[in-house]
Amino acid sequence: MRILFAVAPLTAHLYPSVPLAWALQSAGHDVRVAGNTGLVGEITAAGLTAVGIGEPDSPLAPITDEELDRFSEALGFEPGSDFDRLWRATRYYLVAAYKRYHPDAEGRQGPADNLVEAARSWRPDVVVWDPACPVGAVAARECGAASVRMLWGPDYFGWIRRTLAGRKGDPVSAAGAESDPLAALLAPVFGRFGHDFSDDLLFGDVTVDPIPAQLPGPEGLRRIPMRWVPYTGAGPVPEWLARPPERPRVCLSLGVTGRAVHDGRDERVAAVLEAVADLDVEVVATVNTAQLGPDPSVPDNVRIVDYLPLTQVMPTCSAVVHHGGFGTFFAAAAHRVPQLIVGEDLGSALNSTRYLESRGAGVTLHADGLSAAEVGKQLSRLLTEPSFREGAAAVHADLTAAPGPGELVPVLERLAARRRDRG
Repeated sequence: MRILFAVAPLTAHLYPSVPLAWALQSAGHDVRVAGNTGLVGEITAAGLTAVGIGEPDSPLAPITDEELDRFSEALGFEPGSDFDRLWRATRYYLVAAYKRYHPDAEGRQGPADNLVEAARSWRPDVVVWDPACPVGAVAARECGAASVRMLWGPDYFGWIRRTLAGRKGDPVSAAGAESDPLAALLAPVFGRFGHDFSDDLLFGDVTVDPIPAQLPGPEGLRRIPMRWVPYTGAGPVPEWLARPPERPRVCLSLGVTGRAVHDGRDERVAAVLEAVADLDVEVVATVNTAQLGPDPSVPDNVRIVDYLPLTQVMPTCSAVVHHGGFGTFFAAAAHRVPQLIVGEDLGSALNSTRYLESRGAGVTLHADGLSAAEVGKQLSRLLTEPSFREGAAAVHADLTAAPGPGELVPVLERLAARRRDRG
């Protein structure tokens, strides 16, 4: 069986797919991963075959405020509500990604065209695609493959589609491009290859969902649960990391993707460094010089590391401070590590923060107005109160309750066989 993975050009989108790709490859199947040129090195470093699909010849126009306002109006957001905060925090990561990573109205040849052409040439039996790379669904249709959407976080687009339909009182399929801004945004991507916007393209045949069932998701979609097995990159283990820590070790990570979004000094880093200066801990801060800012004050108990795979450092940690990204969240959960989230989108039902607190596995603080005193107070609680370690164990149990990637191999084999039988 041939399986083609298609991912948006970000490591945060590639990494969640790697364990499933490994499982399929280990079962004897031919696996390839298609990604923009800048991602090819990360794909091959994971031991997978890369299909480079190039980069856009010129920058694509970003999504406009007017287009974003259409979503806000259609979805009925109210200023200050949980969903309003969710939308403001995710719109540039998710909805804008559709426009930025796929063909524009000028019709320029680009990665989307190359992905579809690669699928037509190689003819995979299954295409597993990232929700931020919806042209993967087109690639599957063009070569007659089973279409498998694989999530890397909550199903934001399923939620948007269901919310739009619910507000109109119509079935989802009835919400067309005329009244649905999501359909209007994606119609040019699908139409470029001669396909109309439809739920079949938007959601694929099935959705592989690595998010624990305790987090809410939209109903009515065919889902295959899968355990999130953390993969956070590859690299040699530093000598200092091979030795057990002499004091409780705390990891600070604000995510690799966030570096491209937050340009310059990150005040959260400064607050955490000030907070830990007087604590009896060892801190590993995976931040770069831009995030530190000019003339940073780095305490003696802090080790600055530009990049380190979280799967290496997390097993040695007693706590982690991070931005709320799901890659970091589950890397910590896999090792029962209590978490302090310092994020921008707190309180949303689709975010990890409510789930974390409901399980007693950590604490969340809003990034706005973050103080060193509050960070120090909450971090001290994580390190000294046994309930947080118990809560982290509960999150770990939720995580491991789902089938592992290897258990999905026969499911995808049957899906491909049914697709072949239908011709």
